Amino acid sequence: MTNHEQGHQIHSVSESTLGSSVRGIANVLPAVMADTPSDAEDKNAKEVSNNNEVFYNDQELQVPDARYWDPKYKLFVSISAICSYFVITLATSVYIASIPGIMREFHVGETLAISPITFYAIGFVIGPMCTSALSEEFGRQYIYKFSLFLHLVFTIVGGSAQNFRTLAVARGLCGIVGSPCVTVFSGLLNDLWRMPKDKLGGVLFAIYGIMGAVATEVGPIAGEAIVADRGWRWTFWLTAMLVGVCFLAMVSVPETHRPEIRRKMLKLPRRNLWHCLAPAFARPIHMLLVEPIIFPTAAIVTMGQVVVFVFYASYPLVLARVYQFTSYETGLAFIPLVIGSLLALPVISVVMKRRDKSSNPQPEDSLPAASIAGILLPISLFWLAWTARTTIHWICPLIAGGLYGMAFALSQLVYPLYKNEVYGAEFGASSFAVDVAMRYTFSSVFPLFTIQLVNRIGFDWTITLCAFVLLALTPVPFVLQRYGPMLRERSRYVQKMERNDSQDMPA
Repeated sequence: MTNHEQGHQIHSVSESTLGSSVRGIANVLPAVMADTPSDAEDKNAKEVSNNNEVFYNDQELQVPDARYWDPKYKLFVSISAICSYFVITLATSVYIASIPGIMREFHVGETLAISPITFYAIGFVIGPMCTSALSEEFGRQYIYKFSLFLHLVFTIVGGSAQNFRTLAVARGLCGIVGSPCVTVFSGLLNDLWRMPKDKLGGVLFAIYGIMGAVATEVGPIAGEAIVADRGWRWTFWLTAMLVGVCFLAMVSVPETHRPEIRRKMLKLPRRNLWHCLAPAFARPIHMLLVEPIIFPTAAIVTMGQVVVFVFYASYPLVLARVYQFTSYETGLAFIPLVIGSLLALPVISVVMKRRDKSSNPQPEDSLPAASIAGILLPISLFWLAWTARTTIHWICPLIAGGLYGMAFALSQLVYPLYKNEVYGAEFGASSFAVDVAMRYTFSSVFPLFTIQLVNRIGFDWTITLCAFVLLALTPVPFVLQRYGPMLRERSRYVQKMERNDSQDMPA
């Protein structure tokens, strides 16, 4: 069975709730966020065993396969990759705790002090679209090793900055050089585990999938805890130490991408750099323009993250004014968001169990979880907006934040799953690239004017505006459940994928 065929297969396991939820997430992440070996490579491949080491025999060339490494070493590499992805994402929001100290030391206003969050997030627009294609041509190891090392260097530069300009530039460069970990590490996991056959690989992919949402919410908690005792520069030193540990764990890992290993063994020339990058940018833009499924689903994912970035700027302001929270207590206010995100797994588990029982599962079968998220997103925001006041106990708006965290995680996980099943491994990565680009393009700029918006119209109406936008998007999953099959039939990318599938079928 080819890797392309595996990307279309739904695997059912019912040993536990986690196993069931893992199943749905694991089916999407390898194909959506990573490139996979081509079908032609698998057709020419034949497994042989020699001295307990397994290779792929490709025209008399034995190419090592990372999927047959020692299981303990594969687990070590996988956990190291997941931790690296978590730390790079954590660095986006851990900076929040530094803002008051930076304002005092560098004598800058609040908006300017917030701007390094924007600079870091902009890097996540540029990096993944480039490095996803570059990893196909140059392999994984050079990209993620240079990414982690340079992120470590620029984090140290930012922590040592003696003026705000140096700090802002360092944060922007950290975002650009660190963002490749968003896609390259998912590709590394795909190199190590045969999905959906490997159950442990499914668990690891599920953990990887949830880390993106959790890391954005854990950052303020960790940052406020360390700034309270050590000062604002320690958000940089904490990040540097964590990145350094991850770099040491990954620096000795050999190449895992089999086509790159084969290219080195045969000493084949590389393609022109433009030929690698052009499709990475052109196809997502084209899909955004011509595919009716892409924009509305990407808009929901984008708006969900925009609200989280609005929380970064507004939570410290409002909780201090209304409930007299200290900076440390404000950081702890993000805990309900984390708990809510983790509770998304059982919800997905229920949906996937129902799907597994179907004799003819369709991509739209995963959308009930998105429908739940679509309803909860505006409800939780209306709840939060109009209960954050002195006459109501502080636990009430924080519970609303937890409800939002669950809805946010559901939307971040379900829509990539749906679009991967619609567009397959061939075009799923491009649909995910649209999500990443839109998420960080819009969410990166919102913190710059959130404070002014809150001061002008109030926290209640700021959050209410976000709620109305999400309320307008609530029908999307319901419409897709009803008209999704028709849209798939008319999709030129789905038609092309099906033609390629039919050509790959053995005679």
